[in-house]
Amino acid sequence: MVKEQATQPQKILILAAIPHGLRLDKEIREVEECIRRAVRRDIFDVDIRTAVRPQDIRRAIAEEKPTIVHFCGHGLEDGSLLLEDNGGQNKAVPPEGLASLFELHADCVNCVLLNACHSVKSAEAISKYINYAIGMNQEIQDQSAIQFAQGFYDGLGYATSKIQDVFPRAFQEGLVAIKLENLSQAEIPVITTRINIDKPHKPMDISLLVKFLTPCLPFLLNVGNKAVEGASQKLGEDVWRKATVVWSKLQPKVEGKAAALEAAKDVANDPEDGDLQTALRVQLKKILEGEPTLAAEIAQILSEKSTTETGGDNIQQDVSGSGNQVIGKMEGNAKAIGRVHGNVSM
Repeated sequence: MVKEQATQPQKILILAAIPHGLRLDKEIREVEECIRRAVRRDIFDVDIRTAVRPQDIRRAIAEEKPTIVHFCGHGLEDGSLLLEDNGGQNKAVPPEGLASLFELHADCVNCVLLNACHSVKSAEAISKYINYAIGMNQEIQDQSAIQFAQGFYDGLGYATSKIQDVFPRAFQEGLVAIKLENLSQAEIPVITTRINIDKPHKPMDISLLVKFLTPCLPFLLNVGNKAVEGASQKLGEDVWRKATVVWSKLQPKVEGKAAALEAAKDVANDPEDGDLQTALRVQLKKILEGEPTLAAEIAQILSEKSTTETGGDNIQQDVSGSGNQVIGKMEGNAKAIGRVHGNVSM
């Protein structure tokens, strides 16, 4: 549980790889200094492993059972992290491999910080199993990486009454540290949070998803300036915005499965056909049953209240004077509450 780990002694495991040409020694010194200055420094225990190989990482995490794993080194554009092989040469470890590793240690690891270039893909993969994962969405300069690490651990050591917000708060401290040094790379670090931490996943309602997507698919599968303009006018801006977000997450999975893509196209061509909608439900169910994290993300998006929903909301407005109007639109169970004086039209 997040709350329990934050109040117990926390092990920070620092893994440093490919030290030549990088700032790793300085970064490690800064982290240790931040911990020594921390208000709650007595709850941290730091262990450092350098020149790590894949087997070194696997064994270190199993032996130390850390709460926080901090990797400093180099990353590739495909999201892989560079470790070392037995001969001291570069060895790339893909995001999927790292995710599998941390899946085994989700009971102890609460946060993973990948302070390496292009590491956001690995962070996203790891966040399927770990509460918080931080990566970099592009190349990051050594000075910015060091400032972020310094700010992150400063923030982690501050006393806070909101224990569950410790890691997001520390992440923000890292961003502020970059900005205060007048560095232009504060948009590079990205934090990814596991969906519904410590909460059971709400089952995905496939029928609701298909019902929502059906009127949108003709536009989603024919994206262009005119299509977007037509979608906004017909569906409403909020519905269209939500649809594009949902589809951006579903599209790679649907396009990767011929039967699912065919079902989506069929519904787009004939949205009123109930049999075609049923076929799409079957395909989406198969996809989402194998992707619980994706299903939870989509369920969360669908449950978000529209910014223009007015059903059940009340409009309160005092209007006076001649020729004034009550401005607003009421739908559903909404009520207008207020006072009208003079020659006012509604």
